[in-house]
Amino acid sequence: MFAHPLHPAVVHFPFGLLLTSTIVDLGYLAGLWPETHYAAWLMASGLVAAVVAVAAGVFDFRRLTETQVPYAVRHMGTMAVAVLGYGVALYLRRESLTAAAEPSAASLGIAIASALVLAVGGWLGGELVYRYGAGRVEPKAPPHG
Repeated sequence: MFAHPLHPAVVHFPFGLLLTSTIVDLGYLAGLWPETHYAAWLMASGLVAAVVAVAAGVFDFRRLTETQVPYAVRHMGTMAVAVLGYGVALYLRRESLTAAAEPSAASLGIAIASALVLAVGGWLGGELVYRYGAGRVEPKAPPHG
């Protein structure tokens, strides 16, 4: 948007919501609070925000150089696995969206594993930007006058 990539501006929302859902799950497992319906709602919100981030990423993908594309594909694949994992975890605890329901061990395990994959995908995205220059906009020379 306006010569700047959109994806880096919106990825913080799904990333933060999804990781926070896992933190809530870990708090539940540690006995810090008795409910996990907050985690389910954070997860659902993070997945909706992920749709926006994916759309922005696809839009920004067309600006990548040929050398950046393989790194972007690794990032995309990793993030797809993480989002799919969170989707499965949410499906397994779908009752938690409407009532205080106990999450299954499978749902908790998948969410925690997805958080780790999400962190790796975020790191790969950072590498893509900071090491390989994806989305970098060259500064314009100031006008003479």
